[in-house]
Amino acid sequence: MINRITFVLLLLPSIGCGSPAAPSPLQVSGAWVANSTLAAVRDGECVGGALQAAVGNRDVFTTALRQHESALEATVASPGNGTSCAYSGTVDGSAVTLAMASCQIGRVTGVPCSNGSVRDLQLRAGTIAVDVSSRTTATGTDTSTWDVMAPGNAVSLGTLTLTARFTWIFLGLPSSDYHVFTGTIFPGYADGTISIEGTDAFCMPCGWFPH
Repeated sequence: MINRITFVLLLLPSIGCGSPAAPSPLQVSGAWVANSTLAAVRDGECVGGALQAAVGNRDVFTTALRQHESALEATVASPGNGTSCAYSGTVDGSAVTLAMASCQIGRVTGVPCSNGSVRDLQLRAGTIAVDVSSRTTATGTDTSTWDVMAPGNAVSLGTLTLTARFTWIFLGLPSSDYHVFTGTIFPGYADGTISIEGTDAFCMPCGWFPH
């Protein structure tokens, strides 16, 4: 009897020592629209001074996310700024991080400076960080870096950095044939009652750059 009890007690610790199953990543795939406010402007050659007046302006940008476990692919489009770019990143807990990979439309032309000159802007890099507190809303920061160039020129005259704060609103999930995500660029994200191709009717005009 003593030997049997000892044997059982020796087994008990091993029963509870198995590694717990890793929690499933938070599901964030689908269509999101962001109500965004320009928070900071840094540098930017002659464009920076003109854009200081745009701090506090609104924009609406849309994000179409595809998720595979913790890996994310996205297309981010700003109708106001006129850009459409592919992003990739991860979700870790409630934190979503995305970095720009390439752009289908990343150049903004004819941006006026405070001294009357005109410049073109080329989106060079972008990062998005979001705290997804729930499946329906989230808050985040969007940071973009732009090359400032003379019109029609590819030589950078300076670097412009913009920081915006935004609230993400979840629109819905795609159906099985909703759209083919490629990880690079897809032109739209619309199906039935869900559409993120247009602008917010209450945000006119949107975007940071004066025309």
